[in-house]
Amino acid sequence: MREIRNVGKDRENKTKGNRCESGSGNESKIRNESENLNINLGNGKIRRLEAKSYYTYLSEGCRICRKGAKLVFFATGECSHSCFYCPISVERKGKKVVFANERPVNSDTDLLEEIELMSAEGVAVTGGEPLLNKKLPEYLELFRSLDLHVHLYTTVAVGEERLSKLKVDEIRFHPVNLSKSEKFEESIRLAKGMGIEVGIEIPAISYEQRLADMLNRNNSFLNLNELEFSSTNIDNLRERGYEIGEFYGDIGSQKIAKLYLETVENFHYCTALFKDKAQLRRRLIRMGMNYPEFYQVTEEGTVICGLVEGDTAKLREILNNSGEDFKILEGGGGIETSLNFIEKEGGKLKIMGYRVSIIERYPTWKRIVVERIPL
Repeated sequence: MREIRNVGKDRENKTKGNRCESGSGNESKIRNESENLNINLGNGKIRRLEAKSYYTYLSEGCRICRKGAKLVFFATGECSHSCFYCPISVERKGKKVVFANERPVNSDTDLLEEIELMSAEGVAVTGGEPLLNKKLPEYLELFRSLDLHVHLYTTVAVGEERLSKLKVDEIRFHPVNLSKSEKFEESIRLAKGMGIEVGIEIPAISYEQRLADMLNRNNSFLNLNELEFSSTNIDNLRERGYEIGEFYGDIGSQKIAKLYLETVENFHYCTALFKDKAQLRRRLIRMGMNYPEFYQVTEEGTVICGLVEGDTAKLREILNNSGEDFKILEGGGGIETSLNFIEKEGGKLKIMGYRVSIIERYPTWKRIVVERIPL
């Protein structure tokens, strides 16, 4: 069971509109690690982030994502391409499915609940190829009505008419396999003319000077992601000579990142570890902070509480009489309540035939249990 710091006890850092800033006992360490270390370079200054990530330019979408405040909207698993490095899971790849973070979206209600759960400030629209979802314009209108910053990933070099209909704040084009990157130049110019922040986002599979030149000509940014191994791309990557390093990242990604850093004026390198230890962890903390007060939030973003299983009707009566807050789980999964109540009344409840545990789980839609300690 992870140590509980002050995360769950100090909920006063929620801002207006139920936005919450993810704070924890580990946040001071994160801040120390991410102090801006200015390094003189030919094209400007590098600013270091957590977990070996760094940038000379950070788009607004990335700034919100770093806070853990971006909801990942998976618009569809369909795609016209078969990129050898695609990390999408079997559950989603090639399928007409929609997810908000890990929550399946079957209605706007599902989407709105996930936005509220994490106090989202923005949405990252991804896939597959998001533009293949015919309902995408409706989703984009919904996000705009909620005043959420939206950035979109696409492999399509969209023209002026289609660009004008996309209600987004930021577009990140993806040249498939880094081939024909120049075909996006006109789309980049059009997007910039419409006031849309625009750039290229690719995994670190190779260095392409022509890509760097195009970006600099158009004063656009490059987001370079550490090449990540997954269960669906590992064979393809190994066949091409890529090697697994730390946290399932390719060992050659850092060298490729350095080449782009030296040649691209507006550059951001994002590691696999950064996505996990900064972005995801902070998103989890935001979710946990929106849970009822009796849940204790750990520095890793999990929540800890008491779980009582048995006669729910009688247990509700006991909890109501005691003045304790509680949550009834769907499907007869029991009742979650405070650790204090479990510590005080757990022995009596066991004598009454209840199963009593302390559990640690993720505050996400799947509610995955990390650890369970029976009393």
